[in-house]
Amino acid sequence: MNKTLTRIILSFAIVTLVWNCKSKETKEVGPQAKDTENEAVLEFTKAKEGFISETLFQVAVSSVLPTESERTDEAKTIAEQKSLNLLKTYTIPNLSDKGRKELREISKEGKIVDKNISIGGRYFFLYQIQKSNLKRLVTKDLE
Repeated sequence: MNKTLTRIILSFAIVTLVWNCKSKETKEVGPQAKDTENEAVLEFTKAKEGFISETLFQVAVSSVLPTESERTDEAKTIAEQKSLNLLKTYTIPNLSDKGRKELREISKEGKIVDKNISIGGRYFFLYQIQKSNLKRLVTKDLE
């Protein structure tokens, strides 16, 4: 009787151990759409800003306004100011009034080139200024 009881307990312990040690199937925690959404946000938030090439300058902005025309207008206004501030970092320290005016004009020459991403009511835009010898103009030729 004692041996039988020991065998039953030992068998039960082994079965329990094997049952608990089986690897369980892992399930995806988040939906796939969330990953795609995060990648799209990262594309714009991590987009290279500044000089992309000698002739191309880029900034990324976003808007939450309700209509497309309002969003585009707001994005353009923000992008012009942001590009002006960023362009100033590439110029000589004591820029003349003429140089500042020219830099302001350059910052307004850009265009919204990408506006197809909307995530959670926030719309993302890329603003690019394209001009021949733009980098040289901003870094060396402005007075």
